[in-house]
Amino acid sequence: MLHSKIDLNLFLIMTTVYQQGSITGAAAKLHLTQPAVSHAIARLRSKFNDPLFVRHGRKMVPTPLCQKIIPDVLQAMDLLEHTISTPANFDIQQHKREIKLGLRDILESMFFPVLVPDLLNNTPNLTLNSRQIKRTELEPSLAQQTLDIVIDVLMPTHKDIRSSLICHESFSLICRKDHPILQQLTLSNYAKASHALVSLKDFTIDTVDMALATQGITRNIALRCEHYFAAINVVSQSDMIMTMPSSYAMLLQQSMPIVVSPLPFEVPDLAVHMYWHKQAEDDPVNQWIRTKLLNISAQIFHTPTAHKK
Repeated sequence: MLHSKIDLNLFLIMTTVYQQGSITGAAAKLHLTQPAVSHAIARLRSKFNDPLFVRHGRKMVPTPLCQKIIPDVLQAMDLLEHTISTPANFDIQQHKREIKLGLRDILESMFFPVLVPDLLNNTPNLTLNSRQIKRTELEPSLAQQTLDIVIDVLMPTHKDIRSSLICHESFSLICRKDHPILQQLTLSNYAKASHALVSLKDFTIDTVDMALATQGITRNIALRCEHYFAAINVVSQSDMIMTMPSSYAMLLQQSMPIVVSPLPFEVPDLAVHMYWHKQAEDDPVNQWIRTKLLNISAQIFHTPTAHKK
Protein backbone atom coordinates (compact mmCIF):
# COMPACT_ATOMS: atom_id res chain seq x y z
CA MET A 1 0.00 0.00 0.00
CA LEU A 2 1.24 3.49 -0.82
CA HIS A 3 2.08 5.79 2.06
CA SER A 4 -0.38 8.66 2.35
CA LYS A 5 2.43 11.20 2.03
CA ILE A 6 4.24 11.06 -1.29
CA ASP A 7 6.02 13.71 -3.33
CA LEU A 8 3.83 14.63 -6.31
CA ASN A 9 6.98 15.50 -8.25
CA LEU A 10 7.69 11.78 -8.40
CA PHE A 11 4.54 11.29 -10.46
CA LEU A 12 5.54 14.15 -12.76
CA ILE A 13 8.84 12.36 -13.38
CA MET A 14 7.05 9.04 -13.83
CA THR A 15 4.68 10.43 -16.47
CA THR A 16 7.55 12.15 -18.29
CA VAL A 17 9.54 8.90 -18.47
CA TYR A 18 6.38 7.23 -19.77
CA GLN A 19 5.89 9.93 -22.42
CA GLN A 20 9.55 10.21 -23.46
CA GLY A 21 10.28 6.49 -23.28
CA SER A 22 13.67 7.01 -21.69
CA ILE A 23 15.45 8.33 -18.61
CA THR A 24 17.61 10.56 -20.82
CA GLY A 25 14.61 12.09 -22.60
CA ALA A 26 12.78 12.69 -19.33
CA ALA A 27 15.83 14.34 -17.78
CA ALA A 28 16.18 16.69 -20.74
CA LYS A 29 12.45 17.50 -20.73
CA LEU A 30 12.43 18.27 -16.99
CA HIS A 31 15.87 19.95 -16.92
CA LEU A 32 17.09 17.42 -14.38
CA THR A 33 20.13 15.15 -14.25
CA GLN A 34 19.74 11.53 -15.28
CA PRO A 35 20.70 10.32 -11.77
CA ALA A 36 17.94 12.51 -10.30
CA VAL A 37 15.35 10.95 -12.60
CA SER A 38 16.64 7.45 -11.89
CA HIS A 39 16.49 8.11 -8.15
CA ALA A 40 12.88 9.32 -8.42
CA ILE A 41 11.85 6.21 -10.34
CA ALA A 42 13.64 4.06 -7.76
CA ARG A 43 11.60 5.69 -5.00
CA LEU A 44 8.36 4.98 -6.86
CA ARG A 45 9.44 1.41 -7.51
CA SER A 46 9.83 0.98 -3.77
CA LYS A 47 6.41 2.51 -3.11
CA PHE A 48 4.62 0.34 -5.66
CA ASN A 49 6.79 -2.74 -5.15
CA ASP A 50 7.06 -2.99 -8.94
CA PRO A 51 9.79 -2.12 -11.50
CA LEU A 52 7.32 0.24 -13.29
CA PHE A 53 9.69 0.45 -16.30
CA VAL A 54 11.99 -2.16 -17.82
CA ARG A 55 14.68 -1.51 -20.40
CA HIS A 56 14.04 -2.85 -23.90
CA GLY A 57 16.84 -1.78 -26.20
CA ARG A 58 17.05 1.99 -25.85
CA LYS A 59 13.50 2.33 -24.60
CA MET A 60 12.07 2.22 -21.10
CA VAL A 61 8.93 0.10 -21.48
CA PRO A 62 6.17 0.37 -18.84
CA THR A 63 5.28 -2.78 -16.90
CA PRO A 64 1.67 -4.04 -16.82
CA LEU A 65 1.15 -2.33 -13.44
CA CYS A 66 2.50 0.95 -14.80
CA GLN A 67 0.20 0.69 -17.83
CA LYS A 68 -2.72 0.09 -15.49
CA ILE A 69 -2.14 3.09 -13.23
CA ILE A 70 -0.71 5.61 -15.70
CA PRO A 71 -4.09 6.80 -17.11
CA ASP A 72 -5.29 7.81 -13.63
CA VAL A 73 -1.98 9.50 -12.86
CA LEU A 74 -2.02 11.41 -16.15
CA GLN A 75 -5.59 12.60 -15.61
CA ALA A 76 -4.86 13.69 -12.06
CA MET A 77 -1.80 15.67 -13.21
CA ASP A 78 -3.76 17.30 -16.02
CA LEU A 79 -6.72 18.25 -13.84
CA LEU A 80 -4.38 19.69 -11.22
CA GLU A 81 -2.69 21.79 -13.87
CA HIS A 82 -6.06 23.03 -15.16
CA THR A 83 -7.07 23.94 -11.61
CA ILE A 84 -3.92 25.96 -11.07
CA SER A 85 -3.90 27.68 -14.47
CA THR A 86 -7.60 28.60 -14.70
CA PRO A 87 -8.32 32.06 -13.22
CA ALA A 88 -10.20 31.90 -9.92
CA ASN A 89 -12.78 34.42 -11.13
CA PHE A 90 -13.47 32.64 -14.42
CA ASP A 91 -17.19 32.21 -15.08
CA ILE A 92 -18.04 30.29 -18.24
CA GLN A 93 -21.58 31.67 -18.27
CA GLN A 94 -20.21 35.15 -18.92
CA HIS A 95 -18.63 34.08 -22.20
CA LYS A 96 -20.53 34.23 -25.48
CA ARG A 97 -18.70 32.09 -27.98
CA GLU A 98 -18.96 29.44 -30.67
CA ILE A 99 -16.93 26.34 -29.85
CA LYS A 100 -15.64 24.72 -33.02
CA LEU A 101 -14.87 21.00 -32.87
CA GLY A 102 -13.42 18.58 -35.39
CA LEU A 103 -15.07 15.18 -34.76
CA ARG A 104 -15.81 12.05 -36.73
CA ASP A 105 -19.45 10.93 -36.85
CA ILE A 106 -18.80 8.14 -34.35
CA LEU A 107 -17.49 10.62 -31.77
CA GLU A 108 -20.37 13.04 -32.33
CA SER A 109 -22.79 10.21 -31.62
CA MET A 110 -21.01 9.37 -28.38
CA PHE A 111 -20.14 12.83 -27.00
CA PHE A 112 -23.11 14.97 -28.04
CA PRO A 113 -25.90 13.23 -26.07
CA VAL A 114 -23.97 14.17 -22.91
CA LEU A 115 -22.32 17.42 -23.98
CA VAL A 116 -25.11 19.28 -25.78
CA PRO A 117 -27.81 19.09 -23.06
CA ASP A 118 -25.20 20.22 -20.54
CA LEU A 119 -24.30 23.24 -22.67
CA LEU A 120 -27.94 24.13 -23.28
CA ASN A 121 -28.86 23.96 -19.60
CA ASN A 122 -25.78 25.52 -18.03
CA THR A 123 -24.02 27.64 -20.65
CA PRO A 124 -26.69 29.25 -22.87
CA ASN A 125 -24.17 31.73 -24.32
CA LEU A 126 -22.07 28.96 -25.84
CA THR A 127 -22.89 27.39 -29.20
CA LEU A 128 -21.37 24.31 -30.77
CA ASN A 129 -20.16 23.79 -34.33
CA SER A 130 -18.80 20.36 -35.23
CA ARG A 131 -17.51 19.12 -38.56
CA GLN A 132 -15.51 16.25 -39.97
CA ILE A 133 -12.10 17.17 -41.38
CA LYS A 134 -9.34 15.41 -43.28
CA ARG A 135 -6.41 14.52 -41.08
CA THR A 136 -4.16 16.70 -43.23
CA GLU A 137 -6.33 19.66 -42.16
CA LEU A 138 -5.83 19.11 -38.42
CA GLU A 139 -2.76 21.30 -37.91
CA PRO A 140 -3.74 24.24 -40.17
CA SER A 141 -7.29 24.29 -38.80
CA LEU A 142 -6.05 24.56 -35.22
CA ALA A 143 -3.32 27.07 -36.12
CA GLN A 144 -5.77 29.31 -38.03
CA GLN A 145 -8.37 28.93 -35.25
CA THR A 146 -11.03 27.64 -37.62
CA LEU A 147 -11.23 24.79 -35.10
CA ASP A 148 -10.67 24.92 -31.34
CA ILE A 149 -10.28 21.20 -30.67
CA VAL A 150 -9.96 18.05 -32.77
CA ILE A 151 -10.44 14.50 -31.49
CA ASP A 152 -8.92 11.78 -33.65
CA VAL A 153 -6.50 8.88 -33.69
CA LEU A 154 -2.89 9.30 -32.63
CA MET A 155 -0.80 10.86 -35.39
CA PRO A 156 2.48 12.79 -35.66
CA THR A 157 1.99 16.53 -35.22
CA HIS A 158 4.03 19.73 -35.10
CA LYS A 159 5.46 20.78 -31.75
CA ASP A 160 2.90 23.63 -31.59
CA ILE A 161 0.05 21.10 -31.39
CA ARG A 162 -0.84 19.96 -27.89
CA SER A 163 -2.69 16.72 -27.16
CA SER A 164 -4.24 14.59 -24.44
CA LEU A 165 -4.99 10.89 -24.63
CA ILE A 166 -8.74 10.30 -24.62
CA CYS A 167 -8.72 6.51 -24.57
CA HIS A 168 -7.30 3.31 -25.95
CA GLU A 169 -10.21 1.91 -27.96
CA SER A 170 -10.58 -1.81 -28.61
CA PHE A 171 -12.37 -3.47 -31.54
CA SER A 172 -15.31 -5.88 -31.75
CA LEU A 173 -17.17 -7.86 -34.38
CA ILE A 174 -20.66 -6.63 -35.31
CA CYS A 175 -23.29 -8.69 -37.09
CA ARG A 176 -27.04 -9.18 -37.21
CA LYS A 177 -28.76 -11.38 -34.68
CA ASP A 178 -28.75 -15.11 -35.59
CA HIS A 179 -25.90 -14.58 -38.05
CA PRO A 180 -24.36 -17.97 -39.04
CA ILE A 181 -20.87 -16.84 -38.09
CA LEU A 182 -21.88 -16.74 -34.43
CA GLN A 183 -22.16 -20.54 -34.47
CA GLN A 184 -18.48 -20.90 -35.32
CA LEU A 185 -16.56 -17.65 -35.03
CA THR A 186 -13.15 -18.72 -36.29
CA LEU A 187 -10.48 -16.66 -38.01
CA SER A 188 -11.08 -18.60 -41.22
CA ASN A 189 -14.84 -17.90 -41.20
CA TYR A 190 -14.17 -14.26 -40.33
CA ALA A 191 -11.86 -13.84 -43.33
CA LYS A 192 -14.32 -15.53 -45.71
CA ALA A 193 -17.32 -13.40 -44.67
CA SER A 194 -18.42 -10.26 -46.53
CA HIS A 195 -17.21 -7.21 -44.62
CA ALA A 196 -18.37 -3.61 -44.37
CA LEU A 197 -15.51 -1.17 -43.83
CA VAL A 198 -15.84 2.42 -42.65
CA SER A 199 -12.83 4.39 -43.83
CA LEU A 200 -11.86 7.88 -44.88
CA LYS A 201 -10.23 8.80 -48.16
CA ASP A 202 -7.21 10.36 -46.45
CA PHE A 203 -6.63 7.46 -44.06
CA THR A 204 -5.79 4.24 -45.88
CA ILE A 205 -4.03 2.37 -43.03
CA ASP A 206 -6.51 0.11 -41.26
CA THR A 207 -5.56 -1.32 -37.86
CA VAL A 208 -7.63 -4.47 -38.37
CA ASP A 209 -6.17 -5.26 -41.79
CA MET A 210 -2.66 -4.68 -40.44
CA ALA A 211 -3.33 -7.22 -37.66
CA LEU A 212 -4.64 -9.72 -40.22
CA ALA A 213 -1.65 -9.13 -42.48
CA THR A 214 0.72 -10.30 -39.75
CA GLN A 215 -0.98 -13.68 -40.10
CA GLY A 216 -0.96 -13.61 -43.90
CA ILE A 217 -4.74 -13.11 -44.08
CA THR A 218 -6.88 -10.65 -46.00
CA ARG A 219 -10.63 -10.14 -45.64
CA ASN A 220 -13.33 -9.72 -48.26
CA ILE A 221 -14.39 -6.07 -48.25
CA ALA A 222 -17.83 -5.91 -49.89
CA LEU A 223 -18.78 -2.39 -48.80
CA ARG A 224 -16.72 0.74 -48.15
CA CYS A 225 -18.32 3.88 -46.79
CA GLU A 226 -17.48 6.90 -44.61
CA HIS A 227 -20.19 6.71 -41.95
CA TYR A 228 -20.72 4.08 -39.27
CA PHE A 229 -24.46 4.59 -38.99
CA ALA A 230 -24.98 3.73 -42.66
CA ALA A 231 -22.78 0.65 -42.39
CA ILE A 232 -24.51 -0.55 -39.22
CA ASN A 233 -27.89 -0.35 -40.94
CA VAL A 234 -26.61 -2.54 -43.76
CA VAL A 235 -25.04 -5.05 -41.37
CA SER A 236 -28.21 -5.30 -39.26
CA GLN A 237 -30.22 -6.31 -42.33
CA SER A 238 -27.81 -8.63 -44.16
CA ASP A 239 -25.15 -11.32 -43.75
CA MET A 240 -22.43 -8.71 -43.94
CA ILE A 241 -20.26 -8.27 -40.83
CA MET A 242 -18.22 -5.34 -39.59
CA THR A 243 -15.34 -4.68 -37.22
CA MET A 244 -15.56 -1.40 -35.32
CA PRO A 245 -14.63 0.37 -32.05
CA SER A 246 -16.17 -1.51 -29.13
CA SER A 247 -17.55 1.47 -27.18
CA TYR A 248 -19.68 2.74 -30.06
CA ALA A 249 -20.75 -0.80 -30.93
CA MET A 250 -22.03 -1.39 -27.38
CA LEU A 251 -23.93 1.90 -27.55
CA LEU A 252 -25.60 0.98 -30.85
CA GLN A 253 -26.48 -2.47 -29.56
CA GLN A 254 -28.93 -0.84 -27.15
CA SER A 255 -31.12 0.41 -29.99
CA MET A 256 -30.36 -1.74 -33.04
CA PRO A 257 -30.80 -5.48 -33.81
CA ILE A 258 -27.10 -6.31 -33.79
CA VAL A 259 -24.76 -8.54 -31.82
CA VAL A 260 -21.39 -7.38 -30.49
CA SER A 261 -18.83 -10.18 -30.22
CA PRO A 262 -15.10 -10.47 -29.47
CA LEU A 263 -12.86 -10.91 -32.51
CA PRO A 264 -11.26 -14.31 -33.20
CA PHE A 265 -7.80 -12.65 -33.32
CA GLU A 266 -5.85 -9.93 -31.53
CA VAL A 267 -6.03 -6.31 -32.72
CA PRO A 268 -3.97 -3.59 -31.01
CA ASP A 269 -6.03 -0.94 -29.25
CA LEU A 270 -6.40 2.37 -31.09
CA ALA A 271 -5.12 5.47 -29.28
CA VAL A 272 -7.61 8.37 -29.53
CA HIS A 273 -6.32 11.85 -28.71
CA MET A 274 -7.70 15.35 -28.22
CA TYR A 275 -5.69 18.05 -30.06
CA TRP A 276 -5.47 21.84 -29.67
CA HIS A 277 -2.96 24.54 -30.62
CA LYS A 278 -0.44 25.99 -28.17
CA GLN A 279 -1.95 29.45 -28.67
CA ALA A 280 -5.13 28.12 -27.03
CA GLU A 281 -3.27 26.46 -24.16
CA ASP A 282 -4.12 29.18 -21.62
CA ASP A 283 -7.44 30.29 -23.11
CA PRO A 284 -9.90 29.71 -20.23
CA VAL A 285 -12.79 28.75 -22.51
CA ASN A 286 -10.64 26.26 -24.40
CA GLN A 287 -9.38 24.90 -21.08
CA TRP A 288 -12.95 24.60 -19.83
CA ILE A 289 -14.21 22.66 -22.86
CA ARG A 290 -11.12 20.42 -22.85
CA THR A 291 -11.78 19.48 -19.23
CA LYS A 292 -15.46 18.94 -20.07
CA LEU A 293 -14.56 16.60 -22.94
CA LEU A 294 -12.07 14.69 -20.80
CA ASN A 295 -14.68 14.18 -18.10
CA ILE A 296 -17.25 12.98 -20.64
CA SER A 297 -14.72 10.62 -22.19
CA ALA A 298 -14.10 9.11 -18.75
CA GLN A 299 -17.85 8.38 -18.53
CA ILE A 300 -18.03 6.95 -22.05
CA PHE A 301 -14.92 4.83 -22.09
CA HIS A 302 -14.83 4.01 -18.36
CA THR A 303 -11.10 4.75 -18.35
CA PRO A 304 -10.08 8.20 -17.11
CA THR A 305 -7.22 9.34 -19.26
CA ALA A 306 -5.34 12.53 -19.99
CA HIS A 307 -1.97 11.99 -21.62
CA LYS A 308 -0.80 15.50 -22.37
CA LYS A 309 1.89 16.26 -24.92
